[in-house]
Amino acid sequence: MLPLQRQHDILRLLEERKEMTVKELCAALYYSPATVRRDLTELEAKGLLKRSFGGAVLTERYTEQLPLAIRAAKHIAAKKHICAKAAEWICDGDTLFLDASSTTYFLAPYLKAFSELTVITNNPHLSVALSELKIHNLCTGGEMLNDSIALVGSDTQRFLRGIRAHKCFFSARGLCDGEISDSSKEERDVKIAMLERAEQSFFLCDSSKENLRFPYTVAALSERIRRIDESGPLPARQRSLT
Repeated sequence: MLPLQRQHDILRLLEERKEMTVKELCAALYYSPATVRRDLTELEAKGLLKRSFGGAVLTERYTEQLPLAIRAAKHIAAKKHICAKAAEWICDGDTLFLDASSTTYFLAPYLKAFSELTVITNNPHLSVALSELKIHNLCTGGEMLNDSIALVGSDTQRFLRGIRAHKCFFSARGLCDGEISDSSKEERDVKIAMLERAEQSFFLCDSSKENLRFPYTVAALSERIRRIDESGPLPARQRSLT
């Protein structure tokens, strides 16, 4: 198994139990003690946990840097509901920006209902999923953020600023007093580049993001940036897809 997946498994268990010994981690995950200790050392170097005697405990910083694999497993029903509502804003022939958030990944199945779409994303996993659905898409390129599985950096932003999109669908870590914020400066900068080049933008926001503020401001909600959340019923034509 790849080290990144092992580390995601360790973080997932620690998130549930907050603190575990090496022995407990080995029993739960069927990894050797040497492998677990090595992964704990790497995770501590990233600031995601703190080694304790015989084990590890999550740090406060961890809650601001959840890896994509863990974020994607959270609030799945709400994310699907939000994406079903978001699909009502899409038209045949649209060019769409989708960021690398865990929420926008759930939009992919709803795109099958439309023809002649072009989707641009900085999420390589989403790009592959779209290709499997036979949806025309472009993946930005750029530097990979390993935990987020997001392509970022100046090359990514340059690519995006060469495209004009009809709509942008994105998410972020927090919404407080109408201000959208994120924990990653690199991902924040990519979202801003998308917003600048989209005619309309839609912030996909489940209730877990409410009243949370992170260091990097993305944008403020406005007439051009609409919020879509899980409140209210699904559109009738989307109910069968959830």
